[in-house]
Amino acid sequence: MFNKEGRPIKEEWIEYYQMLEAIRKSGVTNMFGAGPYLREFAPELTRDDANKILCNWMANYDELNERFGWQ
Repeated sequence: MFNKEGRPIKEEWIEYYQMLEAIRKSGVTNMFGAGPYLREFAPELTRDDANKILCNWMANYDELNERFGWQ
């Protein structure tokens, strides 16, 4: 699926999206600063990868929220 910006949800990133949602729910940081926290949970990611995943999560948040029932 594509959001209005044309960024597809990447199925291979679902685990990272779930991590980002956990970070969001924790309130530990504003989500614009969540990249380093994502890398803490997934050290295999480069800074660039974490930022791409974060931007994709933000762009697709409504659809991901609908799919996974995040609240």
